[in-house]
Amino acid sequence: MIWNLVGMDLAQIISSGTIYFALAFIPPILWLLIYLREDLHPEPFRMILLAFAGGIAAGIAALIAERGVTWGIDADKQFIIFFAAIALIEEYAKYLSVKFLILNQPDFNEPMDAMIYMVTAGLGFAAIENILFLLAQVYDPNLLLGENMIAGAQLSAARFVGANLLHALASAVVGYFLARAWFRPRRHHWVALGILLAALLHAGFNYLIIVKDILPGAIAYTAGLLAIALVVVLIDFHKLKRESSELSYAQR
Repeated sequence: MIWNLVGMDLAQIISSGTIYFALAFIPPILWLLIYLREDLHPEPFRMILLAFAGGIAAGIAALIAERGVTWGIDADKQFIIFFAAIALIEEYAKYLSVKFLILNQPDFNEPMDAMIYMVTAGLGFAAIENILFLLAQVYDPNLLLGENMIAGAQLSAARFVGANLLHALASAVVGYFLARAWFRPRRHHWVALGILLAALLHAGFNYLIIVKDILPGAIAYTAGLLAIALVVVLIDFHKLKRESSELSYAQR
């Protein structure tokens, strides 16, 4: 990427960088804005920003960890191990970012907060992943800026309804179990269960995306998987929303 920038004038570099930054960050931010509208007691902006930044850092850390863990694994021959390892690393990395940055903050004070902050971290993770995908799969220094922008917009739109939604849903699953563990301490093992379920969802999605050209109906299966996950997450979210409302009423 750096060598491709040699020979471009400063205006081109700034224009390309701005466009790719926008294409990477707008889709997850849109999902985040939609999700935050349902929060009964909106979290401070600084906390949302911290969780989002933590998700970005988790994305970078996960990329490094994935390279080490999957080194030497042939994805074609050992796809179960490969996809399971990738998914587990990414879901655990997102959880760790919330654990270290958010859980001991005074603003983390009701069950619904667990899903709010986990989804925020998941979408931060999705944003940095978007940048990497855009640069690796779309950017071509031989194309005009407008052509790069169109290709980037197409990929961003696909990831908006695919990978970005997947990251939000998988993180929401972890968030639900985190709420159960944090506000009912005897259920500490629930966090591990949440991460495992999120990783299974994530691995299934990744596999279906990879085999979409050779497996008939793979796109329909992927849509069905996300739809089922979305319904489950919405049910869980409203459970925690009701519990947060009852907790708030009891504390008055």
